[in-house]
Amino acid sequence: MGRHVEQRTVSRKTPGDGKLEITKVAAHALESLGATFALQVGEQGGHASLGSMPCTCRGEEKAHVHWFVESALLRALVPGSSVDLVLDEPGKRLLVVPS
Repeated sequence: MGRHVEQRTVSRKTPGDGKLEITKVAAHALESLGATFALQVGEQGGHASLGSMPCTCRGEEKAHVHWFVESALLRALVPGSSVDLVLDEPGKRLLVVPS
């Protein structure tokens, strides 16, 4: 199936903004897919991109970056549910599957 990247809990914001927050480690693993890449969420296929946002939620002296997978397909995910991110390197796509 592919290489497991990480498990994430879907945020309450994801259905509204189509962004699934991921770790820095996962973001670096997904960089190999390019700026825009194929995404499979359940039975639905489409495209996604890797996004980032500078943040000071821990204070000005602890500035850092939040990473996201961004796609309209992610709006279908249920807040509070758990999903696995699986990197299908031969297919050059990311699979989002229920945990």
